[in-house]
Amino acid sequence: MSKLLKIGLAIAAFGLIAIGVVFIIPWGNAESVVEKTEVDPSAEKVETDNDIVLNDMSEIKGNWVSQDNRVTRQIMFHITGPQDATGRFKRFTINFNSDSNYTKASISVVIDPLSVFTANKMRDKSIKGEGFFESKDFPEIVFNSNQIAIGDTSYVALGTLSMLGVEKEIEVNFTYKGKGESEEGRNIIIFQGGFTLDRTEHGMVATTGIGNNVEVSFYAELAETK
Repeated sequence: MSKLLKIGLAIAAFGLIAIGVVFIIPWGNAESVVEKTEVDPSAEKVETDNDIVLNDMSEIKGNWVSQDNRVTRQIMFHITGPQDATGRFKRFTINFNSDSNYTKASISVVIDPLSVFTANKMRDKSIKGEGFFESKDFPEIVFNSNQIAIGDTSYVALGTLSMLGVEKEIEVNFTYKGKGESEEGRNIIIFQGGFTLDRTEHGMVATTGIGNNVEVSFYAELAETK
């Protein structure tokens, strides 16, 4: 084996070990900072095939957008492995537009991967780079949907997730909490839900010691726009 090849293998091995250490050592996890607002559930209800009662989304009309306030919305993720890791994104926008037929509502979510936060600066720097979010080359994570269905236990938004240059169809389970008013006096609607994905199917590299399945959860208070 040549000297250059040995050096190359050593560097590669060191890189993999370093990435693993970033995730395996228990260096804190991000926590939720959201403050949930009390809202009124819809008067009308719908039922799933499993007899779960949901608030009827037919009352939602017009355009609604997330507020630039970290306590009114969050997107969090959890990765299992030798040492679990929990993080959240600090910067993202959510738009929801619907007429009386909510099944054809338009949903757009745009996330800035550079805003990822896991309560550890070294880990945050690592996952913004190569093998993970690669934020310099792919500055946005985008989800778009134009179809909502009633699933077994919740609503389901069927759409496309674009991440690291890979586009894949996914299903996002969510519930509609109802309508209310924010502290600023704006009309708001609230959604909450989540989904699970295999990060290696969305452009990330499989790495020893780091789980592939990622649990994503969200809470969003969307304000009405005129």
